[in-house]
Amino acid sequence: MGNERPIVILAGWLGCHPKNLQRYAQMYDRLGYTSLIRIASPASVVHAMINGPTTTDSGIGNVDENDDNNSSSEMKHLAINTLQHIQQLQPPHFIVHIFSNNGCFLWEWIRHILFHQSSYNLQNKLLGIIFDSAPAYFHGKIDGLQSALEYVGDKEQRDKLIKIARSLDPNRVKRRHKEFWNGLCNDTYGSENIPQLYLYSDCDELANVKYLEELIAYRRQQMSGKERVWSRKFDGSSHCGHLKKYPTDYEESVGTFLEFCTAADGCRRSRL
Repeated sequence: MGNERPIVILAGWLGCHPKNLQRYAQMYDRLGYTSLIRIASPASVVHAMINGPTTTDSGIGNVDENDDNNSSSEMKHLAINTLQHIQQLQPPHFIVHIFSNNGCFLWEWIRHILFHQSSYNLQNKLLGIIFDSAPAYFHGKIDGLQSALEYVGDKEQRDKLIKIARSLDPNRVKRRHKEFWNGLCNDTYGSENIPQLYLYSDCDELANVKYLEELIAYRRQQMSGKERVWSRKFDGSSHCGHLKKYPTDYEESVGTFLEFCTAADGCRRSRL
């Protein structure tokens, strides 16, 4: 029997803990959603700086759920686990709420598997995507990652990851950054016309407002219907700190967007 309440995947930021997302889970509970918290480990985020979903010259490669031969396998398996969980729950629909690049890296894998793995019949249940302080443009350099790693609470782990980050091949980081950013600008997956909401700040040191607004403008040009790309810029809030500083405005922005997503889905289904 399916879950009567829709689900929101909360894809946490680097160094985030489940307790940090409780404020968001409570908000979504008020909005009628059940939260599914997923946080990629700091180590998998460092690996994601040079490795993303598998691609081939002819297009998107197949995902082998038992393949552990690449350094991004942890991120991949977290995505698989998440989709399997949703498949088991069978909610009426679900959305993805992404925080920072940590959440974006997980979203890359969820999107890749969801729209290119026939065993998951959830494509039509994904109604919306929310980007909070994301994506962060990192210029193909590791400086931004090193700044983000400061959010990792354990000093020993933080120092170890910073050392690994500094040893990454700069050329691979640049290529990966280009792939990452282009993948979010030119969404050629099945998710290209799913409504999106961008929540960001005018002074975020990690998610630069200039690049984010360029991406938002470009997405509005690319999508069929500019009304499908929403945005809300907050004044003076920190990275992933918009809900804390503006709780009422933040919840209203998310709630209004969710209403649009469900209404748009109803219109789509009525035409089928």
